[in-house]
Amino acid sequence: MSDGDSALSLLRSVEDNERSEAPGLILLDLNVPKVHGIEVLSALRKARRCSKAPVIVVTSSDSPSDLKAIRDLGVKAYFKKPQDLDEFMKLTDVIKMVLNTARE
Repeated sequence: MSDGDSALSLLRSVEDNERSEAPGLILLDLNVPKVHGIEVLSALRKARRCSKAPVIVVTSSDSPSDLKAIRDLGVKAYFKKPQDLDEFMKLTDVIKMVLNTARE
């Protein structure tokens, strides 16, 4: 998705169509255009079919209010975007950890 509005549209689509598969994992940036990621996450947590999907916040934000909000909304992991590619590739370890935890 390129912006928060598109993410909300996709969420509504999944919620409205029983045949569509609910997401197994969501990577969410907080600083997306149109609708802030916290609003997307809040809508996701209120959704009937998607509320239990594990979410990893991948963002440049380290705002204390953002961190509190994502904790309150049950985010499984937070990954602060690093400056170099090698550090960014460590996101795969976070994804594996969250998926393994979700299976338990």
